[in-house]
Amino acid sequence: MRKRSIMIMSGGGAGLAVIAACLLLVQASDTEKEPAKESPVLSSMAMNEPPPPAANTAAAPAPMAVSAPPMPGAPEVRDTADGVPSTRPIAVSVPQLAYAYSLAYRLPGPRIAEAQQAHLALCQRLGPTQCQLVSLRNGSSDEGYKDAALQLRVASAIAQSFRADLTKAIADADGRPVDASITAEDVSKAMIDTEARIRQREILVARLTEMLRNRNGRVSELVEAERSVAGAQEELDQAKGWLRQLRTRVALSQFTINYVPAAAVEPSPRPQSTRLSDAIVRSAGAVFAFGRNLLIVLIFLAPWALIGLAVAAFVRRWYKRRTVATAEA
Repeated sequence: MRKRSIMIMSGGGAGLAVIAACLLLVQASDTEKEPAKESPVLSSMAMNEPPPPAANTAAAPAPMAVSAPPMPGAPEVRDTADGVPSTRPIAVSVPQLAYAYSLAYRLPGPRIAEAQQAHLALCQRLGPTQCQLVSLRNGSSDEGYKDAALQLRVASAIAQSFRADLTKAIADADGRPVDASITAEDVSKAMIDTEARIRQREILVARLTEMLRNRNGRVSELVEAERSVAGAQEELDQAKGWLRQLRTRVALSQFTINYVPAAAVEPSPRPQSTRLSDAIVRSAGAVFAFGRNLLIVLIFLAPWALIGLAVAAFVRRWYKRRTVATAEA
């Protein structure tokens, strides 16, 4: 009995020893995984310690970025990296607008040509770089003066002042403006797309040209590359021309000027003798036209009338012979 109790106590002590050893091992592994914590004194000393010298003594230290104070009324922009306010201006693209002016002036009929020439002289004084003539129309009739028109291209920077000069010239000719409209077309997207197309074609042409210069590839590939270079160069020239046209539309505004007569010139009254002679001439013309048409109808029906008469004579003769033969029988 005593021996049995000793064995139980020794087995329990061994189990307790094994459990204690396991707990010690687990605690040791946890302490190895956790980073060692420095004391506040050591951390403060590390912060006050100067940085070690750089390996390359010739290199200068990087300058610190200093942001300028924000301007009044400028929107505050925050950096997404550290949340520090930034005052960098936001890039805003100005839309490229092509303006078209449509103006109408009413003035006395005899002075339309004078006002039109005055407007043309204003354009010529500016020079071809600031103003260009597109079209000019002016005419008159016996019943009165017709309206006239003038189309110009004027530099967009001076379009408003040029419009004021046009109105002043009309006032000098005893006229007044009756209609005015201004339209603007945004060609920004077309210009951006064209510029991107030009860049792509330039890269393609450069690559194909380099391939041809180095003679890399088979003969069929080189021939195909030459054709591709020609096609890409043609598209590049077309895109550049279209871009120049868009820039010209932005730089020069279209002016369409219409001149309307204030009152048409009344025709002078015609004498009674002239009216009577006109009536006689018109009546004679009507008779002549009727006779001519009647003659045309007769000429058209004459052959058919001859054929009808011949057929009628033949039928009559045949009927007469038949009647005579019946009577004799």
